[in-house]
Amino acid sequence: MLSSARLAIVARTVLLPLLLALGVVLGLGSYFETSDDGSLAWMFSGVLARQPVASVPLYMHGYGHLLAAAYTAAPAVPWLGLLLGGLLALTSALWFAVLERLLRPHVPPGCLMLLLVVFFGLAWLEHWLWFSHARVALLLAAGGLMFAAQRPGRRWPLLLGLGALLAAWLIRPSLAGLGAAAAVPVAVGLAGSWRRAVPLLLSAGLLLGLAFGVAVLGQTPSDAQVQARDGQLARILDYEQLRSFPRTAADSLGTAAISLWLLGDSGVVDPVLHSEVYRFDAADFMGRVVPAKLAQRAGLLLRDYFPVLLALLATAGAVWYTRRNRRRGFWLVQAGFALVLIGLAGILKLPPRLALPLLDCWLVTNLVFWLHPAKTSADACEEMAAVSATNSSRIASSSTGEGQEEMHVWPKFSPVLRYAGAAAGLLIISLYAAKTWHRHHVLQEERQRHEEVLTIISRNVGRVRVLAGTNDLLKSLTPFRTYSLGPGPALLLTGWPAHDTSQTRLRRALTGTADQTECLRRLARQHSPNLEPLWFLTPETVAWLNGRLGSGGAPVQLVPQAPSQRPGPMGTVREYRVRRVPKP
Repeated sequence: MLSSARLAIVARTVLLPLLLALGVVLGLGSYFETSDDGSLAWMFSGVLARQPVASVPLYMHGYGHLLAAAYTAAPAVPWLGLLLGGLLALTSALWFAVLERLLRPHVPPGCLMLLLVVFFGLAWLEHWLWFSHARVALLLAAGGLMFAAQRPGRRWPLLLGLGALLAAWLIRPSLAGLGAAAAVPVAVGLAGSWRRAVPLLLSAGLLLGLAFGVAVLGQTPSDAQVQARDGQLARILDYEQLRSFPRTAADSLGTAAISLWLLGDSGVVDPVLHSEVYRFDAADFMGRVVPAKLAQRAGLLLRDYFPVLLALLATAGAVWYTRRNRRRGFWLVQAGFALVLIGLAGILKLPPRLALPLLDCWLVTNLVFWLHPAKTSADACEEMAAVSATNSSRIASSSTGEGQEEMHVWPKFSPVLRYAGAAAGLLIISLYAAKTWHRHHVLQEERQRHEEVLTIISRNVGRVRVLAGTNDLLKSLTPFRTYSLGPGPALLLTGWPAHDTSQTRLRRALTGTADQTECLRRLARQHSPNLEPLWFLTPETVAWLNGRLGSGGAPVQLVPQAPSQRPGPMGTVREYRVRRVPKP
């Protein structure tokens, strides 16, 4: 039987975050932050392919086979959302276990419970509200290392931490590595010293090295090509590192396709285009692109995460006030986190799904510097020498790392300052609650609009649906519901799934050719009402497709389905039909 104290710990570390997460999902809802997760669900369930896809080169290594089998057996169950939700629940328990053990010596149980609830509301709620596999991978890797580091020398926490790291790596390797790196300062602080943290860090490094090695050795030429292509496209579309310098009409057609995310036409979007048309202009990138990205991200960070940023300032001030012997390492860590955020925002990309997990790691690091009682032997000797002249009883407690640390972690404030601080805290919580409620309404309205369009697309089952510019319809959908277009194939022309090998196989199965342009021409020539495809496109993609389909002399043109219907505004998905153009 567990003691009452042990039951209270379990309640704070396991039940509390799960109940709070359930309250968020049921009360505010849970919404995909990007279309990537919805695209993955459609790939694994077979919506975008002839059958469920078991392997996607960039994501969900190993999980894909399980998900494809699960969707085959029970297609109505949202398996991807349940898998990621379960891993996020495990992640929440790991983080709360670390925080609970860190805070427990310094605050009474009731206050500890309140602090954990506040942390969830201000720094963790968004992970459930704005759902993303990227958040899960980064947070799970960091949480596993922190949990194991807080219990050095114990086997089962080490195995659990390494298992969490591997589970995160299988979701998305690069983000698991980033999460592990962000957790290193926390792990060293929680372990008490570099010497005690070395076994865990070496084990984690060895595990990641083996995982990357196995992945490289088992990579097929097709997978390697897809990964290289995705990296090049990310430099163009996500990081804005490369500028286009088209020389011919074919080059302009290819660069226009990339700007519209029409990535499946290998006739115009090919490695030659990437290498000869796109170049890195250092002066333009550093002088124009990076400052603009940094200014935009700084404003969004202040708007979206002001409670966490204020908490970082408060904990930094607390460390400065109470930890004079640990300031040098602390400020180095602060500079490291700041440089990582600046580098990601300016050189690469810092979306919310990366920003808040990294800020959470930074906040826990500051708490460890402030509250954790462990010291190196040099730190202990310095404190013992400093206090020996005034109170010999404190020498012993300082040498053991207890008492002295806990007596002075809370700065002394006057009653007026304490009341002012409490009022400021309530104001911050209220402002963030209002902001979260507004975001909930925005996401809910966006989800309803996207579901209405998906319902229209799925009405005519059995016919081929050609989709372009529809990827954003998968944003803001709930991860705990399945979205299907019904029986019949769906050919996606935009987004990263468009250049997946599953789409090549689908085009060949539909028309006998893997070439996207020729496939579309053959589909456009279908005259039977039961075989004629349905075209759901945006005005921008229609303009490009009309130029591409007409470049080979094909007498077809895509026009709005209703004769009187004008093309919708930019980014709006509409149904189009094929109009045969008389030959001259």
